[in-house]
Amino acid sequence: MTLPRFTSGNIGRLSFDDVNKICEVAEQAREFLAQAKPPRGATIERPMIWVWIEGNETSANGTQGAMRFHEIELDRVSYGVEPRAPVWRPKSNGIKSGDRLLANGSDNPNYQPCFSIRRGSPPHLANIGGLARLQWVRAIDGKGFWLIVDREPQAEAFPARIEGSTLIAGTNPPRYQYSWKEVRSNDSATLAEDFDGQRVGAVTPVPEGSENLGHALNGAEFAPLPSVGNNAIISRRKISNGEVVHMATDVDGHAWFHARNDYSVSCTT
Repeated sequence: MTLPRFTSGNIGRLSFDDVNKICEVAEQAREFLAQAKPPRGATIERPMIWVWIEGNETSANGTQGAMRFHEIELDRVSYGVEPRAPVWRPKSNGIKSGDRLLANGSDNPNYQPCFSIRRGSPPHLANIGGLARLQWVRAIDGKGFWLIVDREPQAEAFPARIEGSTLIAGTNPPRYQYSWKEVRSNDSATLAEDFDGQRVGAVTPVPEGSENLGHALNGAEFAPLPSVGNNAIISRRKISNGEVVHMATDVDGHAWFHARNDYSVSCTT
């Protein structure tokens, strides 16, 4: 709405020209506040929430790596009734990330992006198909978004399938860098299978929703070669593709496992 302008008169010591200037400043202030105001529907009543991470954006735009989510709440635990594990459910009228684009391809004014507090390239993905705690923050341009500040703990160690290996140049005895994928047992316990959100290391392409932790090292390969008798040459073999190992991460997030290598022995005359 445009405020009126005056061509004559006064209010006490204020002339009509003074009032016109006040109206002009008020319009400029209202325009500035309208631009800085969060989009409709983005007013945050709860700056910290628990959510279920549904997936992530993959399109090459400013929200690549953003997580899709919906807010959850905890069902009442019925004590004395087994099992007593807490049950999470979608929160009625809870906060949702929504889709970045509307059906007509235009930007969604109610879209609420969510990012991991760890950023990198490719974007760090967190807990696809799991729980996370989000904190609402606002950038210097006034736009708000969610940061994942805590997430459901994952196992410190987990089964992983070896996918490939590369000799590390200059190592003697030889050591290898291994690519791998986290796996789980199927229902009949007959197969180590992939699953959405699995952690991986140095595989191409990285599955959608997976966290790439890079190559893994085998701790057993840091040991010297076994002693052998005269006229014998012993060689260490790399871990075979398809073998499932016990994978873990160190304090810096690097992947390690420990699996005894096979050896080949040849004799010289």
